[in-house]
Amino acid sequence: MPRGKPIKIDIVKVHMVRDGTIEYGKRAIKNPQDLAALGLKFIKNADRETFLLVCLNTRNHINCIHVVSIGTVNASLVSAREVFKIALLCNASEVALIHNHPSGDVEPSEDDLTITHRLAECGSLFDIKLLDHVIISGDGKYESFLEKGLIKQT
Repeated sequence: MPRGKPIKIDIVKVHMVRDGTIEYGKRAIKNPQDLAALGLKFIKNADRETFLLVCLNTRNHINCIHVVSIGTVNASLVSAREVFKIALLCNASEVALIHNHPSGDVEPSEDDLTITHRLAECGSLFDIKLLDHVIISGDGKYESFLEKGLIKQT
């Protein structure tokens, strides 16, 4: 780059765009059953692992739902960077995670445990609490990390 020649720097704006809506009967998420019901409404019949981020305000009212990843029949790629980019843009004070296991087995895998703990740690850097992570199956079964004691409540 020649000396003295000015460079151009982009000036940007970030806009949130509504990409649709779903009907949900409750305003606040009060327990793991609420999260499971929301997840079933959204991804009940998904044939691949689908990982959802639910952004919540200080009263546990849903600000937004974001599809973080659609993976394969037994895996889903989740990036902490992508999760918290959305959480920050949605002004979330808490987040909840929902994903499905198309196999029907809702037991958390080692990868599920690892990403959940990593996301909880990342959230603490931004003062965004991880409320719960719920794994659902198409037949309505679910497993809550909170209920199993796999997430620490502060």
